[in-house]
Amino acid sequence: MSPALLSKRHSQLSDDTLRAAQFCAERSQARRELSLLSTTSARSHFTDGDVVILREKRDSSNDGTLIKLQSSKVVHNHRGTINHSDIIGKQPRQTTNSSKGTTFRIHEPTLAEYVRLTPRLVTPVRPSDTNLIVSLLDIHVDTPSSTGANPTPFEILEAGTGHGALTLHLSRAIHAANPPAATQSHYRTAQEPEDAVYGGESFSDLEASTLDMWKRQRNAIVHTLDISSKHSNHAKKIVQGFRHGMYARNVDFHVGDVSAWIASQRILRETGDPFLSHVFLDLPGANHHLSNIAPALHVNGILAVFNPSITQIVECVETIRGKKMPYLLDQVIELGAGCIREWDVRAVKVRATLKKTEERSTPVPVDEDAAEVGKEQEVRDKELREDVTNEEDDRAMVCRPKAGQLVMGGGFLGIWRRMEQV
Repeated sequence: MSPALLSKRHSQLSDDTLRAAQFCAERSQARRELSLLSTTSARSHFTDGDVVILREKRDSSNDGTLIKLQSSKVVHNHRGTINHSDIIGKQPRQTTNSSKGTTFRIHEPTLAEYVRLTPRLVTPVRPSDTNLIVSLLDIHVDTPSSTGANPTPFEILEAGTGHGALTLHLSRAIHAANPPAATQSHYRTAQEPEDAVYGGESFSDLEASTLDMWKRQRNAIVHTLDISSKHSNHAKKIVQGFRHGMYARNVDFHVGDVSAWIASQRILRETGDPFLSHVFLDLPGANHHLSNIAPALHVNGILAVFNPSITQIVECVETIRGKKMPYLLDQVIELGAGCIREWDVRAVKVRATLKKTEERSTPVPVDEDAAEVGKEQEVRDKELREDVTNEEDDRAMVCRPKAGQLVMGGGFLGIWRRMEQV
């Protein structure tokens, strides 16, 4: 090969090598940014601020202790003390020893374990029930479009935030629909001072404005509402505490009455169009809010009501039928202990009219004129037919479990679909 061709070949190889190096650098940078944006399940090691579970190695069936790692803190129990700094840097399922020599295994909590072991002000919905509820809502979301188009947001209303258990499960279900959220590390390196200012804005202002801008670009939102500000604030901390708040940005917390919140949202949005894809009610007196929810719920959207008593579900069924609300009952399910049982809840025609027919058709004495008796009976039959027509709305509720497994405890879940207003 001539020196000129050899030089040209080396130049091409250099260019190819440079492009390859640039590609690798860009890909590495993208991976680093992605690792900053979310917490993955394939964690390499625990860091300050992570939440872990400590279980005795010899008793793996024990629930263990849920702790948030802080390098300066110490875990105290009857087995001795464990420094948080001894856990930081270890990988999931590795072990550490207490001051008394007891060996503990370090676990990264699952969502179910986290909900079950976090401090509570109210009883959370059990993980098995929350998984089933989310499954019945039949949520399907897709990743954000690369075209930058912002479709109509997929919005869910959860009324009765409680502990935040279902809130976390709902947020996880819609998480893929939202773009990655920028974090503080995008604007600041470790060497930069805390009070630095960019373009006249402090870091806190910049982060707040960026978060507000990101929220306006969300494709899926969970609105969760509770009547108690104390419960709402506690649930917010629970949601933010799971894996550094990876699901917290999908959720908007509200305090107040369901019907009042929906009315305020319709005024704020300056439209009478429906904006909610699904509604979940876990509160007493749910039947009083159904008429206000209907105009805000998309057609074919799901209304789910979760109550501890079947009579509360029956009240919803009777209210919907009595006020002719545009809901169609799909199913009623009893939840508990990992089992489900379907119930038959519906309004049926009262059969008392059959007894009335028997009473009115009692034979008359034989000494009366047969022709007159026949005419009188025809008149009575005609009157009875008119009574039956007028008693068309005289119905009673059927409420009985369908054949299935015995269920202990739990609650009752009613599922309706929003229909077109007739």
